[in-house]
Amino acid sequence: MKPISTNIITGFLGVGKTTTIRHLLSQKPKQENWAILVNEFGEVGIDGALMREHEAREGGISVKEIPGGCMCCTAGLPMRIGLTQLLRSRQFDRLIIEPTGLGHPVEVLQTLKHDFADVVHIKACLTLVNPQHFISERHLQNDTFGQQLQMADALIINKMDLASEPLLTAMDKHLQSLELAQRPQAHIEHGRLPKRWLELEHQASIPLPETHAHHSSNFPAETLPTPSADQPINRKGHAGQGYFSIGWVIHPGKTFSLSSLLSWLHGLECDRLKAVLITDEGVIALNLADSVVKMLELDECNDSRLEIISHQPLDEMTLEQELKQHIIEPM
Repeated sequence: MKPISTNIITGFLGVGKTTTIRHLLSQKPKQENWAILVNEFGEVGIDGALMREHEAREGGISVKEIPGGCMCCTAGLPMRIGLTQLLRSRQFDRLIIEPTGLGHPVEVLQTLKHDFADVVHIKACLTLVNPQHFISERHLQNDTFGQQLQMADALIINKMDLASEPLLTAMDKHLQSLELAQRPQAHIEHGRLPKRWLELEHQASIPLPETHAHHSSNFPAETLPTPSADQPINRKGHAGQGYFSIGWVIHPGKTFSLSSLLSWLHGLECDRLKAVLITDEGVIALNLADSVVKMLELDECNDSRLEIISHQPLDEMTLEQELKQHIIEPM
């Protein structure tokens, strides 16, 4: 089998990885088959639902999700299992791997090199960054953020429409301090990355940062019950690397009031919120990052899902009660 051209697309929480991959999927040649392995910190798996819209509409795309923390933890078993299942499903022309923004991207790269060397051709590792993060000590002092920068074959500077000159100056200064200023850079808005960046070669000579101890994984996708009419809302939390998440999967028979829900979201204090919801205005994807809520209309979904991630502990019961208040009760 011809080795599959493989890219790792990494970046911290809320930087726009999923949006960027969706834009790349829109550029996929019709005759090619692409595989997407997506890893989420939260438990319920939302990014896969967004990418499967392309899978259903255009074909030639297969998506595999590994939710619940870094897929390279517990000796890399979740990643090896998930990637093996994906690659056995059909012949692929390209593989894109999206590690969680709080994961260990260096370990993902090492797993590819050590365990899948015969089946993948590693192309450029692309690190998305948000200039806003270069004035945040919480980001600058985060080991994972540093790993993502140092392993980049190219730095993809996203959200340029929101980047002021002081932010760009702070970013350039930090990259120079890490001797990364000469790495190739793309400056983009709204994740609109041209497909040609996937064709850059991986620079194996780039020195990789030291790896860190892994936390445990409990294969959450297998343990979260499917919602039923009798139990329409299922919740699961997760914690690791100084962050906390709560995720809900809601039975498709439940419909949310979009206007009411948006009012609630604007008052939430969290680092990240993602959702795919059945609402009174259709199927909607919501993305809250850096205090900005973005909305996208989708064609369909199997159920509603919402995930909140924060560096502060979350009150699961209170948040669930608040969430339920935005479900429209039948007349």
